[in-house]
Amino acid sequence: MDEHIIDFEDARIRLGDHIVRGTAANGMIRAFAITARQTVQTAHENHGTSPLVSAALGRLMMGGLMMGQMYKGDDELITLTVTGDGPIGGLTVTANNKGQVKGFANHPHVWLPLKPDRHLDVGQAVGAGSLSVVVDQPGTVPYSSQVELQSGEIGEDLTYYFAVSDQIPTSVGVGVLVDTDTSIRQAGGFTVQVMPGYLDFVIDQLEENLASVTSVTDMLEAGMSPNDMLNHILRDMDYEELEVMPAEFHCGCDDVRAARAVAALGEVELRDMIAKGETAEVYCHFCGKRHYLTPDELQGLLA
Repeated sequence: MDEHIIDFEDARIRLGDHIVRGTAANGMIRAFAITARQTVQTAHENHGTSPLVSAALGRLMMGGLMMGQMYKGDDELITLTVTGDGPIGGLTVTANNKGQVKGFANHPHVWLPLKPDRHLDVGQAVGAGSLSVVVDQPGTVPYSSQVELQSGEIGEDLTYYFAVSDQIPTSVGVGVLVDTDTSIRQAGGFTVQVMPGYLDFVIDQLEENLASVTSVTDMLEAGMSPNDMLNHILRDMDYEELEVMPAEFHCGCDDVRAARAVAALGEVELRDMIAKGETAEVYCHFCGKRHYLTPDELQGLLA
C-alpha cells in the first residue's frame, strides 16, 4: 500500500513554476506566493531581454499571475501596463486565472549601471509614469484603473495600486535574480492582503512579520518554496494552504489568429499583396514569434 502514498512536497518540487493560494488569521488574510524562474527565463529567451529588463518584466509578470488568481471566471483576463519616462519606455503583461502569463517590454535591451548596493536599478529604467490595470470579464464592460508609479520598482507600485484603487491593505514583494550569464537564477514573489472586517492585531502581527523579510530573492536563495515563504510571512497567524496552481509563459498566438489579423486588412490590401507576390508577416509582440502567409494562402483568405 505504501506505493500509493503521495508525497505532496515532492510533487510540488516536480511541479516547477507554481502559485500557492492560502489564508490566515481565520480568513482575515488572503495570500498568494509564486516561484517563476522558468516563466521569466522564457520571456528572456523570447525577447532577448537584458538583465535589467528581465527583472522589470519578470516582476510585473509575477504580479499579474498572482492578481489573476483573484478572479474566478474561466475567460477573465487582467492586463497590467506600466508606462514610464525611463529608457524601458513601457511594459505590458496579460495574465489569466489558469496560471498563464505573457508580456513584453517596449525596449528590451536596456542597460544601466548597478545601484550602490549592487542591485539592478529597475526604478531608474522604468522612470516616472503610471500603472494601469484592466480587468476583462466576458459579458461586461472591462474595468480599468490607473495610479501613478511610486518608485518604478513594480512591487511598491502594485502595493500602492491595491491601496488606492481597491482600498485593500496589501503587501506585494516580487524579485528576479539574474545570473552572470544573463539567465534567470531565481524569480518569485508574494501578495498578502488584509480583508474587510479585520482586527487591528492582525495588522500589527503582519507588520511585525514583514519587517523580518529582507527580500524575495533572499528567501528563494535560501531554498524556500512559495508555501515556505507564506509560512514565514504569516507565522503565528494560523496560515493554511488552499490551492496550488502551475504557472507558465503562454501566448496562444497561432497561424489561425495570424490569418484573422491579415484578413482584417481588407480585400483591397490583400489583392494588392497577392498581385505583388508578397508574403504577409505577422509579428507577435508578446512572444516574439513571426507568422507568414504566402500569396496562395492570402488567396485562400479571399475565398
